[in-house]
Amino acid sequence: MTACGKTDTAISKPVPDCFDNIQNQGEQGIDCGGPCVPCPGKMTAMVDGQNWETIGTITSTVNNNSIFISGSSSNSTISIIYTGPFETGTYNLQSALYTNPSGTQYSTTQGSITFDEWDEENDLVFGDFSFIAFQIGGTDTVNVTNGTFQSVTY
Repeated sequence: MTACGKTDTAISKPVPDCFDNIQNQGEQGIDCGGPCVPCPGKMTAMVDGQNWETIGTITSTVNNNSIFISGSSSNSTISIIYTGPFETGTYNLQSALYTNPSGTQYSTTQGSITFDEWDEENDLVFGDFSFIAFQIGGTDTVNVTNGTFQSVTY
């Protein structure tokens, strides 16, 4: 029989990499961002107290000093427009639009957006948003809170 002494240092530790299913080494998500491939874009929010999350691609368009970000869940869409400096900080939204599962649209020119990071090397933006929108041609409202956008290409 043989045994290792307490001073043996030959025990190897796993080396972090972009395929270890762990968010480490400066990654922004599990095995994405930082030194790994960019994370896919994602939007989440609470819509009238219900969880909402995008499925598929997040659309974004930049025109001069405006950015348009839009994402869809399986049956609804959130779109936000911001005009102003592309810098970290909290700002007023220019406008926002929510389309519910039955196709009813709600819009507003009030709300807030916070840019947490502008990753200029990878052309990605990260932040938060919220707004209360009013039914177009009606009297209902929709309250969108705790909105986030991550790894949105601009």
